[in-house]
Amino acid sequence: MAKEKSITHRTRQPRIPPLPPPIQRSSHLVLHVVTRISHGKVPGEVPENGGIGNEDFNAGEKVSKYGYEILDLWKLREGISLESAISKGFLKGAPQKYCWVPVALLESCPLDRQDHIISSVPEERPVEKKKQHDPEEPKVMNHYGSPPFVPPQ
Repeated sequence: MAKEKSITHRTRQPRIPPLPPPIQRSSHLVLHVVTRISHGKVPGEVPENGGIGNEDFNAGEKVSKYGYEILDLWKLREGISLESAISKGFLKGAPQKYCWVPVALLESCPLDRQDHIISSVPEERPVEKKKQHDPEEPKVMNHYGSPPFVPPQ
């Protein structure tokens, strides 16, 4: 019987800035998925719990310098098209590299009303210092297509 592996980390060459979760898109320029990820981890910080590529990453055999644990994953019940995001002021244009989801986008599409596909066990989450919430600070990072994307407010 083959050993079953889980995908718990996504590896990347550059470190993603330390702001909260990404949203991913399909090839139809529609936002379908929102993820919350951990801080960037370097080789040796990723648990070797059977995840695909975790051992190779920790051994430094991967090109990627940072790994990000997928802590939560939501599937949006209604996708948000690029055209709609621009018309509602969530974006000024098609995404370029990184951008963070503004609070207004999250308010228009509350995650507690979406399908929560993956939820990490609270004990496994790293303890993070809480800071005062800045209403201008984005909450989620967006990915429209292959490069990460997020709308400016």
